[in-house]
Amino acid sequence: MVTPRILVVTPARNEALNLPKLADSLRFQSVDLIGMWVIVDDNSDDNTLEVISSLSLPFVVATHQVKTSGRIIKGAAYYAWWSGVDFGLAQNQDFDYIMKLDADISLAHDYFENLNDGFITETDVLGGIIAGVSKEQSSYVPGPVKMYSSRALQLVRNLPIATGFDVMDEVLCSKNGLKVQVFPSAKFFLNRPIGHSQGKLHGRYRNGVVCKWTGYAPEYFLLHLIRYIFRPPYLLGSVWMLAGFLTRDPGPYSKDLLLAHRTTQRERLRFLTRHPIRGFLQLYK
Repeated sequence: MVTPRILVVTPARNEALNLPKLADSLRFQSVDLIGMWVIVDDNSDDNTLEVISSLSLPFVVATHQVKTSGRIIKGAAYYAWWSGVDFGLAQNQDFDYIMKLDADISLAHDYFENLNDGFITETDVLGGIIAGVSKEQSSYVPGPVKMYSSRALQLVRNLPIATGFDVMDEVLCSKNGLKVQVFPSAKFFLNRPIGHSQGKLHGRYRNGVVCKWTGYAPEYFLLHLIRYIFRPPYLLGSVWMLAGFLTRDPGPYSKDLLLAHRTTQRERLRFLTRHPIRGFLQLYK
């Protein structure tokens, strides 16, 4: 499969400033790949709808409206995204990949071109990495640009729609023998730091909840916590992350998936211990 058709779905709540930037970055992609772009307006109270209606692109752009709680920690963005996926598939089932594309990013002009090896090998979950960051972890496909094959989408439908979905989806797919791959040459840009849509500290708290709900090994979480001390809002952000990890319940995901994730993390740590330079270069691109 060399030329797949992609259904792109973007949840949007008060994203009038960011959507034109995202649209411009899509305009310069290999547009024959994009079968439809569904923008899901989640009860916006700015002029998001007017911005969507003004977009002129060389592929179909559709608007779908939903009303969620708006709380990311409650999984609102995923409810909106799944609603948009079902809407898009109802219009046309002829899609090879379904993409979650967040409104607050922009893609490099050759983003899809640099995923082509993944399309050729029929990789099931794929995406690129953040541009402009010296070393970015490449062990997970970033949630803002995650793309699923049709069979991967059907598998992850069984997961709870909750914070941590974009970690446990990969755990579930890998556990079932599907191929997951990050393509470092495919770059995207942040128009707003990941996790900051509802405030920096709330984003760090939510990060801690994700780590708890997805079964982070304690030693892996400790390294994660230390790493974020050196990112804004620095020590205070890490304190909030620790609070999210320590104060929340075990979360909605099954014990077997939590164990699978924890096992993978510990294997990665053992490899880093034995081969620190090679392990670091593989983990961070």
